[in-house]
Amino acid sequence: MVYSLKYTKIFKKQIENVKKKNKVLMEELMQKVKKLYDTPYSGKPLKYRLSNYRSLRVKGKYRLIYMVHENESEVTLVAFGHREDIYKLMLLSFEDGRKE
Repeated sequence: MVYSLKYTKIFKKQIENVKKKNKVLMEELMQKVKKLYDTPYSGKPLKYRLSNYRSLRVKGKYRLIYMVHENESEVTLVAFGHREDIYKLMLLSFEDGRKE
C-alpha cells in the first residue's frame, strides 16, 4: 500500500532553513521521506505525550517527527531538527495547544 504525504507549517519552515544551510542533510532527508510512502512504520514510535508520533533518524543526530494516519493511508510530516531540540519543540507545541 502506498501512503500519501502531507506536512505541517512548522515542518515546511524548518525545511526551508535546511535547504539554505545544508544541502547534504536535505538530500538525506528527502531519501528518508521517499521511503515513508511504502514503509511508514519504519520510524521509532515515541512514548508518553508524543505516543501518536514516530521518529526517524536522519544523518546522525537529526530527527524527522511524523504521524501515520492508517485510516486515510496518509503520513503527516510534523517537524524536523536536531535531536537535542526537536523533542522539546514537540512538547512545547502541546503546551501551546497545538497538536501539529
